[in-house]
Amino acid sequence: MNVAAVIGSPIEQSLSPAIHNAAFRIHGDDWIYVAFEVAPGSASDAIRAMRTLGISGLSVTMPLKSEICDAVDDLDESARLVRSVNTVIRRPDGSLLGINTDGEGCCNALESAGAVLASAKVAIIGAGGTARSIIAAMSLRGIAELVVINRTESHAQEAIKISRLARIGIESDIAKSNILINCTPIGMRSVNESSIPCSSTYLHHGQFVLDAVYDPLLTPLLREARKVGATIVDGLDMLVHQGALQQQHWLGRLPSVEIMRSAALEELSARSMRHAPIA
Repeated sequence: MNVAAVIGSPIEQSLSPAIHNAAFRIHGDDWIYVAFEVAPGSASDAIRAMRTLGISGLSVTMPLKSEICDAVDDLDESARLVRSVNTVIRRPDGSLLGINTDGEGCCNALESAGAVLASAKVAIIGAGGTARSIIAAMSLRGIAELVVINRTESHAQEAIKISRLARIGIESDIAKSNILINCTPIGMRSVNESSIPCSSTYLHHGQFVLDAVYDPLLTPLLREARKVGATIVDGLDMLVHQGALQQQHWLGRLPSVEIMRSAALEELSARSMRHAPIA
């Protein structure tokens, strides 16, 4: 049996085991997926364990995505460009390759919802690893322009270096965008959960709005976007699309994103029931 795993901290709330194991089962793969708590500063130890234990693939989540870059043998062009790895592949010779599927997963989620990326005007809120990976992927999809809106200008400056199509924007640029993507934790449950990362006055009909936050599924940003007739794409869609790409790299086939999303929803429902107050 092949073993894959997700590493990060905290890891107990990760939906990755649910979505990956569901896909393995439905496709009849002799694989199992588990979660390991790995503290910041321990990425190299995790990679040594991967080599020693013969783990076939890794998913990498916060706060290890940048740190893991220096622990693997090689990086693909995208991971090297954005200095962020969310997937580790064991190659036939045993060496470990770090890649990033976040950006492509975001693009695929938007396209599945009906967005046309070619010639689109894109606004991204945030400038961290996820935002940078999306900038890199979007630049290969024929977009017209991309603005990065971020509280810390120095981080935004680093992010726009990834693409000649990117520039630092201001909040009002959102009104001109066809696609808006939130890559900040604003709106996450227990993290500014009642806030949105921009003024709702800049949201409009015909816009596609993706929020990388998936807990809750309907974030305050998506709720406001839906009110004005925008097409909303939740963070769970991005999660399952990037996870599907991980499995494609590990097994050479693209799994059912519908099965993965259904498994994630079942897991979220089960967690909600476990934490529901007893009458």
